[in-house]
Amino acid sequence: MRVTRVLTAVLVAVLTVAWASPAAAQESTLDVVKKRGTLIAGVKADYPPFGYTDKDGQLVGFDIEIMNYLAKKLGVKLDLRPVTSANRIPMLSNGTVDVLAASFTITIEREKVVDFTIPYFLSGGSFLVKKGSGIRGYASLAGKTVTFTQGTPWEKKVLQEQPRAKTLVFQDKPQAVLAVKQGKADAYVDDDVPLYLFAKDHPELEVVSGATSKAPMGIAVRENDSKWRDFINFALIEMWEDGTYKAVHRKLLGVDPDPELRIFPWKL
Repeated sequence: MRVTRVLTAVLVAVLTVAWASPAAAQESTLDVVKKRGTLIAGVKADYPPFGYTDKDGQLVGFDIEIMNYLAKKLGVKLDLRPVTSANRIPMLSNGTVDVLAASFTITIEREKVVDFTIPYFLSGGSFLVKKGSGIRGYASLAGKTVTFTQGTPWEKKVLQEQPRAKTLVFQDKPQAVLAVKQGKADAYVDDDVPLYLFAKDHPELEVVSGATSKAPMGIAVRENDSKWRDFINFALIEMWEDGTYKAVHRKLLGVDPDPELRIFPWKL
C-alpha cells in the first residue's frame, strides 16, 4: 500500500512539473525586451517607403518610424535588423528578432506560423511596366515574363490568374525593377505603394493596378505571446490617436492615410 502511495505521489509530482514547466519557461518578449534594454526589430531595407536605406546609409521608412515609436514607449534602444521576404519568418521564429515590421500582408497561411497585430496599413497589388507596354492586367500577361521577389505570394497568384505567364524571381526589389527596365521582364508585380515610388524614380515606367484588391498589413510576433502583441496593439492605437501616425504617413507618402483604414481605440 505504501509503495502505491509513493508511486502515486511521484506520478502527481511529475505531471505537475510537466504541466507547469512550459508556462514557467515561456517568458513574454515584452519582458525580455525590457530586461535587455533593446528592441530588436526585423525591417525591410529595400522596400520604400516602408523600409529602405537612405543616401547616408541609414535605415529609414514608415515601418522604422513605427519601431522608433515602440522603442520610445518601451524606454529601450532600437536595433534594426534587415530582413527579406524569404528570411523574415525564420528570423522571427528562431529568436533573431523580437518583432517584424516588414511590409507584412496578413494572410491565412502566414497566420498559421506567426501572430499578427491589428492592421496598420492597407495596400493592393499592382504591376510595374514600361509605358506603352499595353499590359492592363492578368489577361495581358499570356506569354509574358512576370517578375517578383522571393518569399512573396505573387508566383502562385500570377500563375493562378494567368497560367501562360512565365515567371522570374529575384532576391530584392531593385533587381526586379531593373529587369523591367532592361526588358528581361515585362511586368513586376508587388504591393502598389513601393511601385508608385519606383515609377516616380523611373519616368519610363508606370503602374497598372488590378493585381489584387486592397489587403491589410500587420506587425508580426511569435505565436502565443498575447502580452507582447497587446502592447504593440495599444502602441499602434496611441500612435493613431495622438496624431503621430498621420504625421509620419504624410511625411513619407505625401498624403493622408487611406480613408478605408481606421485604427479603432478599443474604448467604450
